Amino acid sequence: MHQAAVDLFQILVQAGAMPGEDFSCDPDQQAYHLNQRCYDLLQAAYPEVDWLEILGDPQAGVEAHIAALHQQLGHKFVDQIVERMTERLATLPDDSAAGYVQAVLIGVESATGITLYPFLMESLNLAEQARLEWLLRQAVEAIPGNECLQDIMQASGATAEEYSVEAGEVWLTEAGWQRLALVWDGECTLGTSVQLQRSPQLP
Repeated sequence: MHQAAVDLFQILVQAGAMPGEDFSCDPDQQAYHLNQRCYDLLQAAYPEVDWLEILGDPQAGVEAHIAALHQQLGHKFVDQIVERMTERLATLPDDSAAGYVQAVLIGVESATGITLYPFLMESLNLAEQARLEWLLRQAVEAIPGNECLQDIMQASGATAEEYSVEAGEVWLTEAGWQRLALVWDGECTLGTSVQLQRSPQLP
């Protein structure tokens, strides 16, 4: 399986796919993940091949993964985070928006394996899509941590017992940190400029 995956990834790169963005390998599950763009690139490069028959429907696995996460949370996280990101991006200046969108997209995918990018693109108009593409190419100078946390916690179905917002700062209880870990990996996105705070009631 390893050699087959290597061969497939080489074909994908030759077709124009980006490692880590369009496809990835999950060694723990002995599986690989491709997004829709991979299938489009493969079909364009090798039109005589039925890639859906060979590799399966890319949306089937994604939908099952999302359904399992939603069942675990008891809340439609993907739908809600895309809605909140769309609203948030419209209000943030470019420097903050770049940090925000990259932190959320990278952190969610790292924690869940779900790539939000195609869902977010579907929710945007052409001008907003162009801005998103530009934001994703920018170097991150600052991450608006409170906005990230607030949107992620709300989208995950967190309750008042799990987090609160005081004077613009997001505070998480232990239960809140546990819920956050299900949907977002902050270790791969947050720098020293972002302060995550535990509830003062915790020992």
